[in-house]
Amino acid sequence: MKLKDNENFAVLGVFLGGISLLSALVLAVVSHYTAGPIAEAKALRDSQALRQILPAFDNDINEKMLHIKSPAGWRVTLRAARKNGQITGYAASAVNPRGYAGNIKMLAGLDPAGTIRAILITEHNETPGLGAEICKREFRKTIFNFTRPVPPGLPPNACLDQFNGQKVPAEGWRIRKDGGTALYVTGATVTSRAVTESASEIALAFRKNRKKISAAFGGAK
Repeated sequence: MKLKDNENFAVLGVFLGGISLLSALVLAVVSHYTAGPIAEAKALRDSQALRQILPAFDNDINEKMLHIKSPAGWRVTLRAARKNGQITGYAASAVNPRGYAGNIKMLAGLDPAGTIRAILITEHNETPGLGAEICKREFRKTIFNFTRPVPPGLPPNACLDQFNGQKVPAEGWRIRKDGGTALYVTGATVTSRAVTESASEIALAFRKNRKKISAAFGGAK
């Protein structure tokens, strides 16, 4: 029996609807069973990143978070690290939307006075081989160190390490191309500028909000 055109469309609609429903159910089931492992993997990465940028701590660093504003109006999130009740440092995170390819998320370890001690870029979409080189930390194997074990601690990155232990100027750090002193990578000026800006905003936000931070976290606990 030959179906009329309108009947063909009806059958096709039912068929496509069934396929769409089945696809949605499969995606829902996959999402349900992978959500837990994905969350656990993210929590592990976050924990490892915090241990890399902070001195030893024994508290639940995620128990309390403080959101403060930088001079440019960014939201900077602070968490306090403690050892035997004493604050050993702070973890500060901020997202800079002005990367070459979008958001650049920075995680900085600060000492109790607010000076940067280490920086990690935890998320970015910068260009591989250019801006991405500014954002990543990895030990490079060469013919001279191929047989040596990977040393402990953070792999070096000149663009990220240049802020460690430095007092941030009142106007923030600027790359040399913009008249400042911070290093930048030729061909990746936008990324260099964004990373420098992120470090500045985090350091200046801490300086600007010292009283608020002290009131929120106190000292010994």
